[in-house]
Parts: sequence; C-alpha cells; structure tokens
Amino acid sequence: MPQDQNIGPAPVNKGTRLFPEGQLFYPPMANQKEPRTHVTYLRLDLPDDELTIGSVGFGDSFGLVRWRGWGADDAWQLNISGVVLSQFNMDAESMDLINADYIIGFPLSYRNGPFSAQARFFHQSSHLGDELLLFPQLPDLEVKRINLSFEAIELLGALEWKGLQLTAGPSYIIHTDTALERNSVQAGIDYQSRKPFFRPTMRLFAGILYHAWEETDWNSNVNIKAGVNIRSPYAGKRGIQFFGEYYHGNLPFGQFYKLRAEYYGVGINVSF
Repeated sequence: MPQDQNIGPAPVNKGTRLFPEGQLFYPPMANQKEPRTHVTYLRLDLPDDELTIGSVGFGDSFGLVRWRGWGADDAWQLNISGVVLSQFNMDAESMDLINADYIIGFPLSYRNGPFSAQARFFHQSSHLGDELLLFPQLPDLEVKRINLSFEAIELLGALEWKGLQLTAGPSYIIHTDTALERNSVQAGIDYQSRKPFFRPTMRLFAGILYHAWEETDWNSNVNIKAGVNIRSPYAGKRGIQFFGEYYHGNLPFGQFYKLRAEYYGVGINVSF
C-alpha cells in the first residue's frame, strides 16, 4: 500500500461519517500525477541534450463522506482531490517555469477486506511557462502550445497481500478541447514493509507503474520509485518519505507528452 498510509487494513465505518479520516483506496505510489506534496530533483535525458529539473507538487485527497456497504466489512467513500504539478529548469539563471499541470477530481472508492476499487472523475489542464514561450533554451523543448484541457474517468481495482498491492485499470477522456485519443491503461505493483527496518516509525517502500496512452501510439511508459517512509508516531498519516525515482517513456509533463525521454533523481514527499 502507499507510503503515506498506515500498515494494516483500512478502517471500515459501520455507519455514515462526514469528513472521515484515512482512505479506502490506495493509489499506486509511482503515479506522478497523484495528489501529493513533494519536491524532486531530476536529471532529464532528452534525445539531443540534458536538463536539470526541479519538480514540485502541492496536493492532497480529502474525505467528504463514508458510508457502509452491503455487508459488515465493506464501505464506500467520496473524496475531493487536487494537485498542482510544476517543473522548473534548474539550469536557467532564473530557474524558469517549464510546465504546470492542474488536476482536480472526485474519487469514489470502495473497500472490502484486501480488495479495493476507485472510480475517479477528474479535470486536467496544462500550461507552458512564460519564459519557455518567450526564450526557448533547448531545441527539444520548443513546442507549440496547445489547449491541453480535458475531463476523464478513471477506473482502478487493487488487491493487497502481505505488504504487496497490485493495481490496474483503464481511463477514458470524456471531453477535450483538443483532438486527443481517449483511451489509456495502467498497471502497477507496490510494496511496503510490514515491519520497521530501523526504528518503529521507519519502513521501506517501492513501486513500479506501467502506463500507455492511445494518443502516443500505446508507447510503454514505466516509472520506478523506492525509498524510506518515516512516520509520525503521534498523528494520523503525517510523515516524510525520502525516495529515488526513475522514469522512461513519454514525458508526463503536460504539454510535453509527445516527447520521448527518461529521467532519474531523488525527492522528498510530505504527508500532512
């Protein structure tokens, strides 16, 4: 299960509860567009050049209401989630903004023991940085701005077993202002140690995610993430995660989705 959640089964509510604590569905750890707050230092290898990227994200998922399911051990939960993802050119004198993605969604999740699922309706819009438009510094990043804005529905199912979680599902763009192909799929496997490896609050985690989109001819995109989770022993999900990351595929940075590249780096994720 994800590095920002507790070990053990998710709490299942026996009645209806507003603003519940915790989540019923744990999204893949290696998904770069999940609502998390992080700072990551990346080395981006482009076809003809290299670039140092500072990637930041500010986001979270907030439970609105949880209600019991059909049985004694299952439950449903409706959340609101949002995140702003930005990438900066650390090689530029003024650390120019390259791209910014804005994502807001309403995930509906379900859990019954080790099985969980989520249906998420979300909106994404992406924008190029002003400095990049005015003063392009690398030929590979000279792209023509498009109105990359769409609404999509994502369906994911997950199964947990002894610290492992398998997740898979499709997504479909239901509306877009640009001529985009609408289908995509993803599959991932996550691991979090069930026992601390050093102190009671420190656990190892790792995740790998495969993603393919019809718009990019079903090219394979793979992200790998691993590190250590240091949790607060006093407050809910609060903690800090230190991780390393490697990605190969079409860039997940909004307007640059057609550009094939790879990157690697290190980062810090903060769970409030």
